[in-house]
Amino acid sequence: MRSFWLGGARALVLATVSLSGLCLLTPRSAQALGKQGEFLQTDTLGASLVTHDYKTHTTKDISQTFNLSEFVGLHYYVVDRVRLGMNLQFNERVFPHPPLHVSRLQRFALLPQVGWNFYGPMFGALVCGVVPRTDGKEHLNLTLQAVFGVSLPLSARVRISLAGEVPWTYYDHQVLGVTALSGISIRL
Repeated sequence: MRSFWLGGARALVLATVSLSGLCLLTPRSAQALGKQGEFLQTDTLGASLVTHDYKTHTTKDISQTFNLSEFVGLHYYVVDRVRLGMNLQFNERVFPHPPLHVSRLQRFALLPQVGWNFYGPMFGALVCGVVPRTDGKEHLNLTLQAVFGVSLPLSARVRISLAGEVPWTYYDHQVLGVTALSGISIRL
């Protein structure tokens, strides 16, 4: 397991350095985003790379359990570069197949959040999660998530983003994880 963490850390450092280089090369006019009064619609895909459950003392990585997360959100910039938003999250089990009595829809969550475009194309967000469906059944969980990423323009209204997320489930089970995210946002 230690080699998995080290390999993942190396990949994360390499991705961060590469994206930072892209940020420095991106023209400032392309980095201007998030003006007060603007709405942003987001569509994101994510995958949990690793999680550790502190209650059961178990660690799972993507080779053991792969859930594909889909996020759909709407955000509003309350001031320049600071947004409030809401995402809906749906997790679908890809493998291993769940038992017959358990749905492939593993998770449904409401994710209110505050985000900040703090330097050029880089952003962060603090997300609070209310999760009425967990592990393929009706089971309430509450989460806090820290997100850090970079968003680069595809056109005047459309951006692509790559981000990392550290979700912490604190209700019922104490679970900490690392999630990779990729998405597209459209300024409305």
